[in-house]
Amino acid sequence: MEKTAGQQLIESRRTIRMFTEGALDTSELYSLLTSAHHAPFHNKVEPWNVYLFNGDGKDVLLQALEPAFADGPESKREKISGRIRNAAACVYVTTKAFETEKDRKDALLATATFIQNFHLLCSERDIGLVWRTGGIFEDARLQEMIGAEGETFVGLLQLGRFEDVPPLKRRQSIDSCLTIFE
Repeated sequence: MEKTAGQQLIESRRTIRMFTEGALDTSELYSLLTSAHHAPFHNKVEPWNVYLFNGDGKDVLLQALEPAFADGPESKREKISGRIRNAAACVYVTTKAFETEKDRKDALLATATFIQNFHLLCSERDIGLVWRTGGIFEDARLQEMIGAEGETFVGLLQLGRFEDVPPLKRRQSIDSCLTIFE
């Protein structure tokens, strides 16, 4: 059976960590975020919030990270700052606060779907993306400085153009995790 364009896009998507120099147009990113925003969700409101730091706007993110950097070694500051500077743009993604565990779980899963949609759309436009989670990006001082206080951090997406495509990682067969009932 011939693969659909969607199957080909999903299977060709890669995580890109190293970017070439060059800007990304904010209007193009806005368009991709608008389409990704059509991800399914289980509450009456879309649970995600998105903070785009493009071009020189990345300096806002770096400044917001300063208090968190002060708590760690200089090598960590250099590593994280270098990654942010290497990217043309960064997208900080959170979920809104919800009261029940079910609503928090639904929000997290829907937001992950939003991010995956965005990743696929970027791949289709030859924009590389790496999705980073945890650590310093969960710092409450950072969240307060960018207006995300009280929200749950889901990922920092670093974006940019690229030349080298990583090879396809070997995957287990779907048979290793699939049970079929007919």
